[in-house]
Amino acid sequence: MPADQTTKTVYYLRARRDDQPFDLQSIAKKARKKKSTCDATEIELGGGDVVRIQHFSNSNGRTLMHLTRYVPGVQASTLQPKATTAEDDEGAQPPPRGKEFKDGDCFLFLKDHHVLYCGHGISKSKASLYLSLLFREADLHDDSSGFDLVPASNLDKLQLIQDHGVKSIQLAVSAFDLSLPKARRTSWIAKSLGSLGDELGALVGKDQSLTKQKALEDLIVNVEVKLDGNTRAIQSSQDFIEDLAETVLDEDTETPVSEFTIITQKNERITSGEIRLQTGVKVETKDNSVSHTSVWGEMGTYFDQITQGNLLEQ
Repeated sequence: MPADQTTKTVYYLRARRDDQPFDLQSIAKKARKKKSTCDATEIELGGGDVVRIQHFSNSNGRTLMHLTRYVPGVQASTLQPKATTAEDDEGAQPPPRGKEFKDGDCFLFLKDHHVLYCGHGISKSKASLYLSLLFREADLHDDSSGFDLVPASNLDKLQLIQDHGVKSIQLAVSAFDLSLPKARRTSWIAKSLGSLGDELGALVGKDQSLTKQKALEDLIVNVEVKLDGNTRAIQSSQDFIEDLAETVLDEDTETPVSEFTIITQKNERITSGEIRLQTGVKVETKDNSVSHTSVWGEMGTYFDQITQGNLLEQ
């Protein structure tokens, strides 16, 4: 890959409100008319983070957005090239007068309720929060309250579950979620694997160094749920494992699963990377970021591909 290119991931999402498709594109266009300058779109998200619209475009019925992030007053670490000392004490330099250091980007492609997202330092959740606050400041809150951006599933993979059944599921589960007290286990999976969570909680309790939440969040427990006898297993067991598989695949259900592999009765493997519609693209770099026009171009190509493949969810 050329030095002036990098690989990024583009995700296909859907804008939803009250479990119904939400036309995010039309609201974004209305907000842009009311907030037509970079300054007007700047919103502090807490902790000093400021996010704004850096570039905005409407073309061929599609809306393209480039969001940037900065923290006012932040200095950048520096070093002394070819230092002759044994060690080099890092220094810090402020940005040029009247400027701030950019600290992240993300890119959005909007077509009705269909959304493509590519992050480069601004997460999907932060982008969603920013848009919600922008719509509020543009007096569009009543039209946009409570929307979510959720990944769209590959419908062909979901059909495999229904047609072929499930033999086993391998889960990478958050240790923190599993070890919560029973009353605080909110997700279906954490409740279903409750006995494992009880044992994990007891084990963690013996080691005071693991009692901190951050330590638990960094632990992943690998769990395999497998039928005994596969298709000869009793129907209630088959129903349970298929229900578990469909829950893992349901992006609207809060689960502590980081990664998963589902193996059907016909030995088809469905992984977390396959079930979510996403693609890797090569884009041009620009300074410490990437070119928004390059990302937008790749997004347009990918949207055409999933449209032609009849993979757009309604």
